[in-house]
Parts: sequence; C-alpha cells; structure tokens
Amino acid sequence: MPEEQDSADRRVRRTRASLHRALIELMVEGAYDRITVRDILERADVGRSTFYTHYRDKDDLLLRSSTDYLRAAMTAAETDADAPEPLAPVRTLFELAAGHPEIYRALLGRKSGTVLLRTTRVMVAQILAERLRDRLTMPEDEFATTVTFLSWGVVGLLGAIAEGHPPLSAEEAYQQVVRLIGPGLAGRSG
Repeated sequence: MPEEQDSADRRVRRTRASLHRALIELMVEGAYDRITVRDILERADVGRSTFYTHYRDKDDLLLRSSTDYLRAAMTAAETDADAPEPLAPVRTLFELAAGHPEIYRALLGRKSGTVLLRTTRVMVAQILAERLRDRLTMPEDEFATTVTFLSWGVVGLLGAIAEGHPPLSAEEAYQQVVRLIGPGLAGRSG
C-alpha cells in the first residue's frame, strides 16, 4: 500500500508542476488577464477535472504553486548556508528575481495588473512570515505589521531587479534592505 501512495503522490506532484510550468510559460508569453484555465490545461496536457481537484481557479494555481516553488527554493538556500543572517530569505528572493527576470517581469512589470501584484505580495508575505518567525522575537501583532511592511518593500525591489532601468542587482537590492531595515530588526533577531 505505501508504494501505491508514493506513486499517487509523485503523480500529484508531476501534475501540479506541469500546471505551474504551463501558467508561468503563458505569463511570460502574454498578459495574465488573457490566460484562461483552458489555455493552461492545453499547455499542461491536463484534464479539467484534474485541475479543479487541485485548484479553484488560475489565481489559486498561481498563488499556491508559486508559494510552493518559493518554499522549495528557500529550503535549498538554507541548506547551503552555514549560519544564515535574519534577512537571508530576502536575499534568496532577490537572487531568484535576478536569475529569472522574465518571470518577475510577468509578475511585477509594467504589463502586470493588480491581481498579480497582490498575489505576489501575499506570496512573499507568506514566505517571509514562515522564514522569519523563528528569527525575530517580537509580539505577534508587531511581527505581522513588520512582515506586511517588508513584503511590500521586497516586492518593489523585485520589480526593480526584473525591470529597472538600469536593473538593480540582487546584491544591491539586498544591501539596500539591510541598510534601511536591518538596524530596526537588529535588536529583534533571536
């Protein structure tokens, strides 16, 4: 029985990865608001009922699959680091944007809309909250406000990395965050 479960889990992971990849490819090629679930299904070669088993709509696919992708990237980066600094997750986000500017232009560039901006901000906030919760010692309400503030700033800098004129490097963006926010968090790192 465990072998059957493992096989089913692999199928689910492959299906979700295929849907995520299809959506990202379509976003890089054209406007998000013009992408339909049918377009995603055709690109991913996945059936409609399978899609709706996993996601409510394309916005849900974008948020959940991109958040899962970022979690995996954060875990890999943390595994490679010796003793990460409190803002290490921010550095990883900036490095991803620098490494995949076409994706971040689709998410945050001039042609992206409000849905993409808000979804990206929520995604970044979720990841930062997960990764910073044990690194910062502060009351929960202050932590929530800090994550909201930080996520909006990070999203702005992700856009500057992907579409700035000239583009900001990941390291330059990270150093700006450290200079501006680091002193306020210094006494809160645990």
